[in-house]
Amino acid sequence: MMDKTAIEKLFQGKVLSHDQQSVLIELADSRKELSISIEEDVLALIEKHQDYALNIIKNLKKKSNQKITKEHININHRNYKIFI
Repeated sequence: MMDKTAIEKLFQGKVLSHDQQSVLIELADSRKELSISIEEDVLALIEKHQDYALNIIKNLKKKSNQKITKEHININHRNYKIFI
Protein backbone atom coordinates (compact mmCIF):
# COMPACT_ATOMS: atom_id res chain seq x y z
CA MET A 1 0.00 0.00 0.00
CA MET A 2 1.42 3.34 -1.08
CA ASP A 3 1.48 6.36 1.18
CA LYS A 4 -0.15 9.68 0.35
CA THR A 5 2.97 11.54 -0.79
CA ALA A 6 4.06 8.71 -3.11
CA ILE A 7 0.63 8.67 -4.75
CA GLU A 8 0.63 12.45 -5.17
CA LYS A 9 4.09 12.35 -6.73
CA LEU A 10 3.20 9.46 -9.05
CA PHE A 11 -0.06 10.95 -10.33
CA GLN A 12 1.00 14.61 -10.16
CA GLY A 13 -2.16 15.49 -8.26
CA LYS A 14 -3.67 15.85 -4.81
CA VAL A 15 -5.00 12.94 -2.75
CA LEU A 16 -8.43 13.89 -1.43
CA SER A 17 -9.16 10.66 0.45
CA HIS A 18 -7.37 7.38 1.03
CA ASP A 19 -8.96 4.34 2.65
CA GLN A 20 -8.58 0.54 2.55
CA GLN A 21 -10.55 0.12 -0.67
CA SER A 22 -9.78 3.09 -2.89
CA VAL A 23 -7.92 6.35 -3.36
CA LEU A 24 -9.53 9.58 -4.60
CA ILE A 25 -7.10 11.79 -6.52
CA GLU A 26 -7.69 15.24 -7.97
CA LEU A 27 -5.51 15.79 -11.03
CA ALA A 28 -4.00 19.18 -11.70
CA ASP A 29 -5.53 20.53 -14.90
CA SER A 30 -5.84 24.17 -15.84
CA ARG A 31 -9.17 23.99 -17.63
CA LYS A 32 -11.31 21.82 -15.32
CA GLU A 33 -11.56 19.67 -12.22
CA LEU A 34 -10.72 16.06 -12.97
CA SER A 35 -10.80 13.51 -10.16
CA ILE A 36 -10.22 9.79 -10.34
CA SER A 37 -10.98 7.04 -7.88
CA ILE A 38 -8.64 4.03 -8.04
CA GLU A 39 -9.16 0.73 -6.24
CA GLU A 40 -6.30 -0.58 -4.09
CA ASP A 41 -5.63 -3.68 -6.22
CA VAL A 42 -5.24 -1.54 -9.34
CA LEU A 43 -3.07 0.90 -7.39
CA ALA A 44 -0.78 -1.99 -6.40
CA LEU A 45 -0.42 -2.90 -10.08
CA ILE A 46 0.35 0.72 -10.97
CA GLU A 47 2.97 0.81 -8.21
CA LYS A 48 4.81 -2.08 -9.90
CA HIS A 49 4.51 -0.52 -13.38
CA GLN A 50 4.85 3.22 -12.85
CA ASP A 51 4.65 4.01 -16.57
CA TYR A 52 0.97 3.00 -16.32
CA ALA A 53 0.33 6.09 -14.18
CA LEU A 54 1.78 8.40 -16.82
CA ASN A 55 -0.32 6.72 -19.53
CA ILE A 56 -3.47 7.02 -17.41
CA ILE A 57 -2.89 10.74 -16.81
CA LYS A 58 -2.13 11.41 -20.47
CA ASN A 59 -5.16 9.46 -21.72
CA LEU A 60 -7.56 11.00 -19.20
CA LYS A 61 -6.54 14.55 -20.03
CA LYS A 62 -6.70 13.86 -23.76
CA LYS A 63 -9.95 11.88 -23.88
CA SER A 64 -12.01 13.60 -21.21
CA ASN A 65 -15.02 15.67 -22.20
CA GLN A 66 -14.03 19.23 -23.10
CA LYS A 67 -17.47 20.72 -22.30
CA ILE A 68 -17.80 19.37 -18.77
CA THR A 69 -15.89 21.39 -16.17
CA LYS A 70 -16.04 18.80 -13.38
CA GLU A 71 -15.55 15.11 -14.05
CA HIS A 72 -15.09 12.05 -11.82
CA ILE A 73 -13.80 8.73 -13.18
CA ASN A 74 -13.70 5.39 -11.35
CA ILE A 75 -10.88 3.00 -12.21
CA ASN A 76 -11.31 -0.57 -10.96
CA HIS A 77 -10.07 -4.06 -11.82
CA ARG A 78 -12.68 -4.44 -14.58
CA ASN A 79 -11.91 -1.28 -16.56
CA TYR A 80 -8.31 -0.26 -15.81
CA LYS A 81 -6.97 -1.59 -19.14
CA ILE A 82 -9.01 1.01 -21.02
CA PHE A 83 -7.00 3.83 -19.46
CA ILE A 84 -3.56 2.25 -19.94
